[in-house]
This record gives sequence, structure tokens and C-alpha cells, in this order.
Amino acid sequence: MLRQYIRQSTGHSNDQNDGKSNESIDPLQLPAELTQRLGIFHSYPDWIVQVWQSMLPDNEVVALCEWFNQTPQLDLRINLQRYSLAEAAEIFVAAGIESEPIPLVPSALRIKGHTGAVANLPGYLEGWWAVQDSSAQLVSYLLDPQPGETIMDACGAPGGKSLHMAELMGDDGVIWSCDRTAARTQKIQQNIDRLGASIVRPLMCDSRHQPTFIGQADRVLLDVPCSGLGTLNRHADARWRQTPESVNGLVTLQRELLSHVSTWVKPGGVMVYATCTLHPDENEAQIEWFLNQHEGWQIEPPNSPMQALATEKGWIKVWSHQQHMDGFFMVKLVRESSSVLLSPA
Repeated sequence: MLRQYIRQSTGHSNDQNDGKSNESIDPLQLPAELTQRLGIFHSYPDWIVQVWQSMLPDNEVVALCEWFNQTPQLDLRINLQRYSLAEAAEIFVAAGIESEPIPLVPSALRIKGHTGAVANLPGYLEGWWAVQDSSAQLVSYLLDPQPGETIMDACGAPGGKSLHMAELMGDDGVIWSCDRTAARTQKIQQNIDRLGASIVRPLMCDSRHQPTFIGQADRVLLDVPCSGLGTLNRHADARWRQTPESVNGLVTLQRELLSHVSTWVKPGGVMVYATCTLHPDENEAQIEWFLNQHEGWQIEPPNSPMQALATEKGWIKVWSHQQHMDGFFMVKLVRESSSVLLSPA
């Protein structure tokens, strides 16, 4: 197919004996309509392009399409309980590996130009860093877990955020890291074994139907299953696997999780809702729905330095082409101290 395209675009005829030279034209004629043109040129279904067009000007839609067709970067989360960023960077330099810190993310180092196996990087076996994109690291900073607290990670596998929270807590307190399948729960345990946190407790359960934790959590992280439209450079086929219908199904699942998991939070406690998608139905619309349907909750805008990423509504929307990290949505919700704890219907 590519050879045929080259032949046609350079004006060479299949018949080499006719003695004529064909006029050079581009055999791939893009549609005049912008959505279809962007979709074909950058390889996206029209509906995803339309979602981004509903939120961004045309030039930024183009930039976002281009970003998700680039090779993804490799970000590490350094365990600052063991090494500072500067010390970690020096260890990588000694191994001939360049890295750079990421603004607004205290624990992140971005590896530059590395193409080898991650397990061969210095410190992998010792467990003093984990692979985690910078925007995913922001989620735990937004939740801001404190030593001695009880934390619930409602959709915890493979455990990256649970382990990050344990580091922020100085391994003091308890973190229940939940997932509904045995295989994914085992991944949490594997990361615990490598990274060495003692307060993370894997639990296989469906967080939509877990009454044990009602009113028990100081803070809850709800990083819900989503369409993944903020990580399309890492999962290129997701653009063709997801559909508007599959997004609708995810919206229903996310609402079920929000309604039940919010009951785990103590009065005066905190819940962070997060996704790695850029679809407003899974992000902004979900929070507006939750606040309308559940009394006694309010948004708490982030403090510095993440305040620079916050919108007027108080939530954070990470745009990959602007912040140069995975697309993410996150919002911190606080339960009023006077809220009455009710069991879900």
C-alpha cells in the first residue's frame, strides 16, 4: 500500500512503456471538513476529535492530536524517604543516564533518551523508585495523606498511588488498597514487596459493594476506571477500542463508585476523584452530578504549587500538550464536619 502511495504521489505510472509522465498529485485527498480531516490525518475516530473540539480551540486540538502520536516519556517517582531528587539524578548520571526534574512534581524524574529495560535501571531491585507518570504522582499530593491516618484507595491496582501515599505518610498509618480481581490485587502485593511499604494492605473487593469501610476513612482516593483518553500515546489502540457507548457505560460505573465510596469518608474527611481521561462526561460532569446528588460535600481548591493547574471551579485538568505529561483530571472533595453518615441504598 505504501509503495503504491509513493508511485501515485510521485507521478510514476504502472505502465513503464507508455512514454508519458503523470502529473504529481497527492492520492490521499483529505476531507475539507475539519473534524474529519484531523481524524484521518492524525488517526483518530471523529467522536474523539469532536470531544476535544468542544473544549479547545482548533490549534490546540491539533497540538493534542500530535502529542498523543509521539513516543511516551518515562517518568520515575523517586522515594524521597531514601534519596533526594538530586541524589537520584547523580546515581543515574554515574550510570550514563540523563534525567530531569518535572516542575510542580516534587518526586518526579524524567529519564531522557533511555530505551533499555526498566528493570536494568539503577535502583530497580532495591525499590527506591517506581515508574509513574508525573500527572499520576500529582494525585497523591492532592489527597495529601498524613502520618497515622486511615486511607482507602478504592481502585488501587497495580498499587502505584497506594505506595506513593505510604511514602508521603512516612509508612505510618494504614492504607487499604482495593481491587475486584485476584490478578490485579496480586500486582499490588508485588509492588509492596519490591518497594517495601508496610502499611499498604491489599484487599480484593468490589468497592461499589463494600460496607465495612463506611465512616472509617480519613481520606479516600477514587481513581476510577475510565476511557483513558489522556494516555493515548501509551495505549494507542484505545482510541479505536473506546466508543461513545463504552464511555456511557463507564460513566454509570463511575457514579456507582462515587455514591458508595463517598460513604467511607468520615465527617470532615477528604475524597479525591481522579481519571486519566480528557472526556468531560467522565470528569467535570461527574463532579457536578455528585455535588447535586450528595449534600454536605464541597470542592477544596489545591494549594500551591498545584494551584497553578487549577481551574476556576477548583479542579485540576492536566492537558498533555500544555503540561507535557499524561492527561488527567482530579478534584479534592471535602465532607462537612456536620454530615450525617448514611448507609447507601
